[in-house]
Amino acid sequence: MNINYTCIVQEGIVPDDLRAKLAGEIKRISASVLDIDEGGIGVEYYEVRHGFGFRGGEVSTTSTVRGQLTEALDQDTRVDLMTQIMNMWRDETGCEVDEFLVSVRDPQ
Repeated sequence: MNINYTCIVQEGIVPDDLRAKLAGEIKRISASVLDIDEGGIGVEYYEVRHGFGFRGGEVSTTSTVRGQLTEALDQDTRVDLMTQIMNMWRDETGCEVDEFLVSVRDPQ
């Protein structure tokens, strides 16, 4: 099993120097929960320019982490993985619960 993550962040919300740490933590958590090697985990970032993303009619501060699996995952494990990633991201960035979205999709 492998998993690739796409992290979508708003310009100025998640500092560049924090992104490598977040990626490392995503890999660590995923390897632990999924019992896989960190080499099978990819993390890439996309930055939305300031003013190009909106939430509730205001400039967005929301970050999104989207995981795509190569094999199906049971729901209990998925919930554990997403919860650990959410808690880590909030601890590291200080974002509010409504400023973060995480999803982990099975292959289609």
